[in-house]
Amino acid sequence: MKHANKFLKTALCLGLLACSGLALGQEVLLRAITYAPPNKVEDSTVMFKMWIEKVNAAGKGRVRIDHIGGPEVFPVADQVNAVSKGLVDIVMTFTVHTALVPEIDTTGLSDITPAEERKVGYIDLLDKAHEKINIKVIGRTATNSGFYIFSKDPIRKLEDFKGLKIRSHSGYAPLFKMVGAVPVGMNISEIYSGLEHGVVRAAPYPLYVFEMGLHDVTKYVLADAFWGSHTTLTFMNRKKFDGLPPAVQKLLIDKQIEIEQEMPKIVADLKEKERARLEKAGLIFVNLSPEEAKRWRAMANSSRFEALQPRISPENFSKIQAMIVKR
Repeated sequence: MKHANKFLKTALCLGLLACSGLALGQEVLLRAITYAPPNKVEDSTVMFKMWIEKVNAAGKGRVRIDHIGGPEVFPVADQVNAVSKGLVDIVMTFTVHTALVPEIDTTGLSDITPAEERKVGYIDLLDKAHEKINIKVIGRTATNSGFYIFSKDPIRKLEDFKGLKIRSHSGYAPLFKMVGAVPVGMNISEIYSGLEHGVVRAAPYPLYVFEMGLHDVTKYVLADAFWGSHTTLTFMNRKKFDGLPPAVQKLLIDKQIEIEQEMPKIVADLKEKERARLEKAGLIFVNLSPEEAKRWRAMANSSRFEALQPRISPENFSKIQAMIVKR
């Protein structure tokens, strides 16, 4: 009840803020939240902020996006629902709502660029799938990024996963079981303490963990990333988007497309800097053999597709595989 009251109180305050802006006849104000705190530095947050800056510069006098916060505004698990209900307008998050829209869980399996995803109709398919929850898909906030394994012991071959207690959730579990690891359900906020106290000896996460302090509780990084295309996107309340002037709608999407074109180089630079910072802090990056690295990535993709197939319509499942998987 306490959590519900807090949620409603936050929603009421945000609603009053939006109404006051409209009453003053100001430019359209769009309120945005993110799964990570605004000061968190990683590829997704950097790209999202750049999109906001582009929109605000080009849309001055017509539209402005205000990044009002992260999980302190709405908990990560509630954020997509908050946008769906119009309590806020935009969210940048990962595939936290896969139970509602299972198609979104294929985003990490793409072998093609964001530009190619638009060309083949993948983003349109995801957008259509989100109609039922009143969400508009704006686009990706990372690419060529992926997930790494941070561990107390080196993982130099797939055999080293056998019996390894590893932080997990429903998305990771099929892969970890496939390699013989022991998945342990754990929230992001629990990763540090879980590793510190030995509840788990490894954890998957994007490369940007310096600010989380994982270099203090682990020693090694499996440098062969899986789900390389990453899983973070920008979403918007569909009714709000549809109610905007066509020129403003076009502006939001055009600036997103610009970001996607710039994204590969920016993400590559960010990864290089983060790896250097982690190595300086003492983390050792190790690799599987080329053959096992290829097998590792194939297992990551096949395990996710197998888990998703019963949850996605046969038509959409076939379309998605044809669109994003290179044969």
